[in-house]
Amino acid sequence: MTPVASILYSTYRAEPAFEWLVDSLARQLGDGDDVEVIVVDGAYSAERGERWSLAIDGRFAFRHVPAKPSPYNGARRLTQRDYFAASSARNTGLVYARAPYVFFVDDCSVLMDGWWRAAREAIQSGIVVAGAYYKCWEMRVAGGALETFRREDAGVDSRWALGDAQRAVRVGGGQLFGGCIGAPRELLLQVNGFDELCDSIGGEDWHLGVRLEFAGATIYYDRRMFSLESEELNRLGTPFLRLDPTLPPEAYMERLEDFGVRGRHVPGACDSSHMLLDIVHGTGSPGTQGNYYWLADLDEAALAATVRRFPRHRWFDRVPLAEL
Repeated sequence: MTPVASILYSTYRAEPAFEWLVDSLARQLGDGDDVEVIVVDGAYSAERGERWSLAIDGRFAFRHVPAKPSPYNGARRLTQRDYFAASSARNTGLVYARAPYVFFVDDCSVLMDGWWRAAREAIQSGIVVAGAYYKCWEMRVAGGALETFRREDAGVDSRWALGDAQRAVRVGGGQLFGGCIGAPRELLLQVNGFDELCDSIGGEDWHLGVRLEFAGATIYYDRRMFSLESEELNRLGTPFLRLDPTLPPEAYMERLEDFGVRGRHVPGACDSSHMLLDIVHGTGSPGTQGNYYWLADLDEAALAATVRRFPRHRWFDRVPLAEL
């Protein structure tokens, strides 16, 4: 039976508090709410999968899979150490997903009451949606229900004032970020998924949102699809770094022209994160620039072979990955 939704949960942490997701989701599902949860695990081991399968206890379908090879982290990396590579992990989940609609849910988080009701509306409407979130400290969770936590202003969702307590509201593509986003799987395949140009930098979620707008999609923000995320666990034992190198202004403009973009589209520093903005807005293309594969053509057996097409240099400044 095809599930109504695939919930894709990627993690590289030794302790991502996966049980929080399991219990908080299970307590919201009703009869006929057939979902699958796929954990894309950068620290994959059979023992972890067995432990998490026991936690689910047959309440919904579950798969535990390794993250596909990445030049920036994992056993096949080309860099000297591990770097953040969310696009690669999330695209792994898209290959394994069986449902026509997918959600990407952050680790170390709890789905608050009402999350699934709002998520189900998004599925039925076929919209692209970003859920609300709050990062906090001292979270204590039992049976999927939040017991205590401590708020801090640093964890406030910057889009909160844009939202509505009763319904999803339309926002720009750059607002597609946060603890949970959802979209039709076929639409994501059409734009070739998340762009690995963002790996080691970040920003893969809003980058996708802008490209989806170029593809004709409307983006929504739903405060009812709300999750809380532990800032303590986020900062605990995370070995993956982010890089945002800079170039002199003249070299920056020359590199931008390599992508067919003449002139800045977003003012700011001459760093890689701003070039991501300049490229996506300057090209106006819904497709990816940094993926060395066509996602719709990949199946589970083909994921390992993507290592053969790894780039050898950082795209921004052509520094060899072996030197990073």
